[in-house]
Amino acid sequence: MKKLKLLIIVSILTFTNCDNNDDAVTTVSTDGFTINATFYDTENAYITIDQIDSNNDGLPDYYNFFFTDGRMTDTFGDVGVGHAYAYSLNTTSKLVKLKVLADTSNPSLTTSAIAAGQTYVASSILTNGFSSGFSTDSFIGYNLQVNAAFGTDNGIDYSHISENLGTWYYPGTMGPTVTINAINIDYSAPTNSTIDIDYTFLATDGTLISGHYEGTLGIILD
Repeated sequence: MKKLKLLIIVSILTFTNCDNNDDAVTTVSTDGFTINATFYDTENAYITIDQIDSNNDGLPDYYNFFFTDGRMTDTFGDVGVGHAYAYSLNTTSKLVKLKVLADTSNPSLTTSAIAAGQTYVASSILTNGFSSGFSTDSFIGYNLQVNAAFGTDNGIDYSHISENLGTWYYPGTMGPTVTINAINIDYSAPTNSTIDIDYTFLATDGTLISGHYEGTLGIILD
C-alpha cells in the first residue's frame, strides 16, 4: 500500500514538474514573509518531493517548500542553491526554503503524505550541497542576485543564486514550522493545484520571521 501511495504521488506530480506561478496577479499581495515589521512579497510557491525513498518505505524522505518572487525550475540539473534548482534571472530577489524531513520530528510523514490541518517541523541542520556555500536545508533570503544566465526555459532565463550576496537567515536550534491550512492537488489539471500555508522561522540571531502563502502551487519531483 505504501508503494502504491508513492506511485500515485509520482504519477500525479510528474505532470506538474514545471513552473506554476502567480506573479502576474495585479492585486496587492499578502503572500510573503515579515522580518522586523518589514514585509517581503513572495508570489509563487513550489514543493519539491524526494523520489529516492532511501529507507524503502514507499513514501518520500523529505519535502522542500519554496516561496519566491521569481520562478524556479529543475530543468538544468544540479546547478543551484538547494541542489537541482535554477531561478529566473530578472525576477528573483527573495527566496524561502523549508526542508521537512520524514523522520522522528515529523512521525506522521513516515506513514502518510503531507496533509491539510498538519504542522510540520522543518530542518534546522546546516549542511552544504554540491559546492561550498550552497545550503541543502532551510533558509530565508532577500536582496538576492541571480548569476548570469546559463539556460532558458519557456522563454525565461535561469541561473543559480550565490549565498555570498544579499541578506540570508539560517535557522537556530529550533526548527522552523510549516502549517498546511489547505492543499488541493487537482488530479485532472495538476497545474491548478493550490495551497494555503503558514510558516515561522527563528533565525540564528534570534530574529523571528513569519510567512504566509495562499495560491497556486508548482510541484517538482526532486
